[in-house]
Parts: sequence; C-alpha cells; structure tokens
Amino acid sequence: MYKNLNPSSLGVIGRQSELIELTLTYRFKGLDLEAGEIIKRALVSGVEEAARYIHSGRVKVGGWVQPVDLSANAQTFAKQIERLPAMAAAAKEIGFTYCTFEIHPASEDLPYHENFEQHRERLGAVAQALAPHGIRAGLALRVAAEHRADTTYQFIQQAEELLTLIRTIGNENIGLALDTWNWQVGGGGSDQLAELTGRQIISVTIADVPLDADFRSITDKQRLLPTEDSIPRHGKLLRSLVAQQYAGPVTLRPHPQHLSKLPRDASVETCARIMERLWIEAGLSKPVKPPEVAAPAAAAEETAADETAAKETAAKETAADETAGDVVEQITEPTSSD
Repeated sequence: MYKNLNPSSLGVIGRQSELIELTLTYRFKGLDLEAGEIIKRALVSGVEEAARYIHSGRVKVGGWVQPVDLSANAQTFAKQIERLPAMAAAAKEIGFTYCTFEIHPASEDLPYHENFEQHRERLGAVAQALAPHGIRAGLALRVAAEHRADTTYQFIQQAEELLTLIRTIGNENIGLALDTWNWQVGGGGSDQLAELTGRQIISVTIADVPLDADFRSITDKQRLLPTEDSIPRHGKLLRSLVAQQYAGPVTLRPHPQHLSKLPRDASVETCARIMERLWIEAGLSKPVKPPEVAAPAAAAEETAADETAAKETAAKETAADETAGDVVEQITEPTSSD
C-alpha cells in the first residue's frame, strides 16, 4: 500500500504541476486528481499533452469517480457504456488503475430489489468494458442522511448490503472502495473486512466520525482527521490490510472545511504528519529516535574533565610564554662591549 494525497479534501487547489510538487515534497506516492477533465483532455489533445506532468513526476494517480450513471434510462446508459472503453484506454495510458462508483442510497423510480438487480447487471457491463484496459472499479457507500432525503425509495445504506452487491456481481474487477467513515456509520465492522482478500479492496480512505455523532442525522461535514485517540485504531486496520496483501492507496479524506483556512503547505504537512503516524502504527515505518543526551552525572564528569584539561593546557602555555620571555630578554640585554 502507499500514501495517497487528496488535495480537494484538504481545501487545497492548484495547477496540476503544483499539486504534483506538493505530493512529492511531502513524500506521498499517489495523488487524486480531477480525472474526468484529464481523461477528456487526453481524448482531445492526446495522452502525452494531458499527462506530461504526471509522467515526469512519476506519481501514481487516482480520483477517477466514474461518470457512468447507473440510474439512467436504458438508452442513456447504453451510450455511456459505448464511450467507456475509449475513456478506459486513455485512463490507463495516463496512469489510472482504478475508478470509483459511489452507490446512491436512494431512488426516485425503482424499489430496492429492482434497483439492486439493475445495479448488478449494469456494474457487470461496466466491469467487462474496463477489464481489457486493466482498470478495476471500487464500490463506495454514501450513507449520510442528506444523500437520501426526500426520495421515494431507499437503497443501499449499510456495509453488508454493499458487500452483498459485490458478491452478487461476482466479477474480480469489481471490489470495495473502503471509506472508514461511511463504513462505521453504515454498520460495518472489522470482521466483515477480514473476510475479503487484499485484491477485493480497491482503495482505502480514512476519516474520523465524531464521538457524539447521531448517525441518523450525520452529514459529510462531520468527516474529521484522525486524532491521538483514533490513530491506533486506524493503524490496526492498516496492519490487517498488510496481512491481507492490500497494495492500493491509503488516503486521508476529511471534509474540506476543517483545513481550508490553513495555507496549502500547512494543510498538506498536517496530512503528511498524521499519515506517517498511521504508517508507524501499522509497522510500515520506524519511529525516528531522538538524539541521545548524556546522563546528568556523565555530563558533569565530562564537563569537569574538560575544565581540568583546559587549566592544564593554559598552565603549560603560560610557562612556555615565561620561558620565551626570559630568552628574549637575554638576547636583547646590552653586553659590556656596547
């Protein structure tokens, strides 16, 4: 697995070259970009023009949230699937290896079971379009109540429901886009994750849920950075993922409002510092040892020895100076003949 930076979640904006420079400066290996715009530019102007900074910076890229609308009418969906192979080919050349589908937790048109079957069929078609280009798709929960307010039919809102959809699709190119915030609010547990292989997890994003949060009314603005109290828990998750041979990105993704007032370097540095703490907890990095400081007694002895040596040296220099003075006086003293 590798450290991945999502600038937008930190309230950081900038040109592609600037974001890549921030990524490399703070030792992230991957970067989430506005993939849709880059892929569109690649299809119009060519991959070399669209991805020159990405390729020269040698960073892994992510952040491709699929534009395919799984709830669109049949005609619109067919047109989107028809365009998908060309987009996937360009994405692969740019450097993308995965994309994400955020599963909408409600529908205006379809009851739960009909919507589930439509998702199963359409995601199967998506997997077939992506597979020849080596692009995998991660399915992500969106469980906050704000995403399903004032809708006719409820849909997938729980972790187990999402896992059931993934199992039912039964395609190795479709897996879980694990977001710890949505996973916790959606009733997910570590036992369910333990049943998955590393390959079945496409990406990992981390954010804290407030301790006093009411899951019935929680909003995305309550996505927080990990704290001293939660870092060990997230580190334990990462250790488990290492054991499962997960090899994808790990991204901190708070709501942008929490860091947007900081200078962008300070925002990214804060993220990098927390990420390193997680890496240490997971056993992926070693803590930096502070410089050794001599014990007080030893330091006192060393100081006394230095002072004694200095006094002896000074005494020798004084004696040498006096001897030299005597010699000079003997040389310069007038003789009887003068």
